[in-house]
Amino acid sequence: MKQVEKIWAELSAKAQEVELSAEQKVELAAADDLKELVAEAKRIISLQEDGVKWAEKTEAEYKEFMKLVSDAEGITRGALRSATNLKTESDKVFNTVEVAAKELGVNPNDIRNYSEAVKLINEMFENQNALSGWNDILKKMM
Repeated sequence: MKQVEKIWAELSAKAQEVELSAEQKVELAAADDLKELVAEAKRIISLQEDGVKWAEKTEAEYKEFMKLVSDAEGITRGALRSATNLKTESDKVFNTVEVAAKELGVNPNDIRNYSEAVKLINEMFENQNALSGWNDILKKMM
């Protein structure tokens, strides 16, 4: 340990202040500037790479989302069409049943499945407004 202290003392005694020329000062400053440029460029390149990764991920998720929108729009459109068709058909069936029941002097509600069919067709018809609204939203998203 004493040896280290002795060497340190000798070096400190020999230390001289070095005076840099103006050219050397400019070169030293330029070297510092270059070091900062390298560090900043590396940081920005890293951000760019992250940006590309996030953009690619976003694109993939967007495509998946648009597929969901398309599927949902197709399902809602099909359900709307099917409900409209069934409503038209059910009106004919209900009319036929009601006319026959009247001719026989029977209350249509006493006919098996009549009340349940009326209830379900009415529920289906009530659902049309909400479903139609969703279908409109989905179409706008496409």
